[in-house]
Amino acid sequence: MKKLGLIAGNGKFPLIFAEEAKRAGYSVIAVAHRGETDESIERAADQVTWIYVGQLGKIIRVFQRAGVMEAVMAGGVRKVKLFGSFRPDVRGARFLAKVRSREDDALLRGIADELAADGIKILDSTLCVPQIIAAEGVLTKRAPRQFQWDDIRLGFQTAKAIGRLGIGQTVVIKNQVVLAVEAVEGTDQAIERGGMLAKSGCVVVKVSKPQQDLRFDVPAVGVDTVKCLHQAGAAVLAIEAGKTILLEKEKMLRDADSLGISIVGVSAPDC
Repeated sequence: MKKLGLIAGNGKFPLIFAEEAKRAGYSVIAVAHRGETDESIERAADQVTWIYVGQLGKIIRVFQRAGVMEAVMAGGVRKVKLFGSFRPDVRGARFLAKVRSREDDALLRGIADELAADGIKILDSTLCVPQIIAAEGVLTKRAPRQFQWDDIRLGFQTAKAIGRLGIGQTVVIKNQVVLAVEAVEGTDQAIERGGMLAKSGCVVVKVSKPQQDLRFDVPAVGVDTVKCLHQAGAAVLAIEAGKTILLEKEKMLRDADSLGISIVGVSAPDC
């Protein structure tokens, strides 16, 4: 059986990826981050080693000892970990000392290069999960109203702009006014802030970065996102078609329908 390494971050995506990879015939060898990765990874993967954020050398040793030559990064690691419970090993500290940018993509590309130097190739995180990539069009029963489509277009352009700068990937809009921009706090907190200002009926737009590398940090939304949208009083979620992962897709769309929230997949020509 072919072995596939999994560098597991937070959220549901690492669990879903591990299960789908096993269905595809892989033996999944995972490294999971303490304080970030869901403990259910112990059941989803074939083998799990727990590490602290920053232990790059340990990741490489685990994969090399297991005979892993290809790996996937699934799920994020909160950047605030760099300011708190961060315990780099010698390899991790050496890597951080030489990187010029702490922007997400630069860090992740650098980590991928470090792994490649030791014979471990990082593959696209969409491997094994094409069925949960967002399609273009209205995905729920309810479609946005015309004025909401106008907000989607503005939101798409704004989100691409902040993504280009490495700030975030999500914005909250209402009546052509940008209410919240995602930064280091993450998507859910940005939605919460925007909802507090909007009171109700806001539009949330989440896109990939213009320079998005599909090997890591692909935008993902799921059941918890819908719950957050409902609590914030949001009416619409627009995501980038072909470049966004829908976690627990069927349940997510059912929940959105039951709450009257519209979810749409859009692409640049539409916006």
